[in-house]
Amino acid sequence: MISKEMLERLSKGPKKSVNLVIKCNPEKMNFISMVINGYDRIALPRTRYGKEGILDLITSPDFVDDLYLILEDLKKNHDPTLEIVGELGDDWLVAVT
Repeated sequence: MISKEMLERLSKGPKKSVNLVIKCNPEKMNFISMVINGYDRIALPRTRYGKEGILDLITSPDFVDDLYLILEDLKKNHDPTLEIVGELGDDWLVAVT
């Protein structure tokens, strides 16, 4: 039997994803993507504009705090130009255009 707690959790819709847009040094984009992938897919990196160094990072709300810590470390130790440009929310039309 499924517990009441599990039924309650399943009855709620899925939480929205968090889509961060970051800007970094274009020469560091591959390194940043590999680091994020190395953290057991804490986020899905997607190149938006390679020549400008724009990456989308799509993650679960549960991993946002950890992702921010990783980005802070990358900025401090590898790419001082790294910055979070915005958060696209759950609107996939905006996220993929």
